[in-house]
Amino acid sequence: MVERMNSEKGCIIVVDMVNDFVRGKFGGKDKEELAVRMRSFLSSMVGKYPIIFTLDTHIMNDPEFKVWGEHCLENSWGSELCDELSGIRGHYLRKRHYDAFHDTDLDGYLRAMQFDHLIVMGVSTDICVLHTVSGAFHRYYRTTVIEDMCAAIDQERHREAISFMHRNYGTEISMSKTMKEEVES
Repeated sequence: MVERMNSEKGCIIVVDMVNDFVRGKFGGKDKEELAVRMRSFLSSMVGKYPIIFTLDTHIMNDPEFKVWGEHCLENSWGSELCDELSGIRGHYLRKRHYDAFHDTDLDGYLRAMQFDHLIVMGVSTDICVLHTVSGAFHRYYRTTVIEDMCAAIDQERHREAISFMHRNYGTEISMSKTMKEEVES
């Protein structure tokens, strides 16, 4: 049973649902389907939880390109929020690293807004979602990951990351249906 979520101190963080990760370089049918499901889910959360969208955005010759190749270039289509989510209001945060806290004002924003519970979803479960949850843990935030609102490069990596976050960061693992029921009760 998931502890009742407090919408007054919690917010949703949508990690990197950008074009390059949905239908571009690292995209695919599974990410496109996730974007459609996520639109429906987030639409049901508007007014109940504030939403923060992180947008993976890189400069030319970013060191990360040595690992992944060029992607999500600043001022490009690839670094923009995917169309399915573009009409949902929220706070936009550009980031250059896996962890949305690293070299951004995310922590300051969350503290100014007095959020202490982060509900995290997005792509990739095993990279940017995982590292953002790690960043949250090390800054003393409570985290919940909505498992069916995340996707990874493959299902095995997704399952491993979910297990790792739960085991090592005490992250609550929930499903979108459970969260909707909690909010509606």
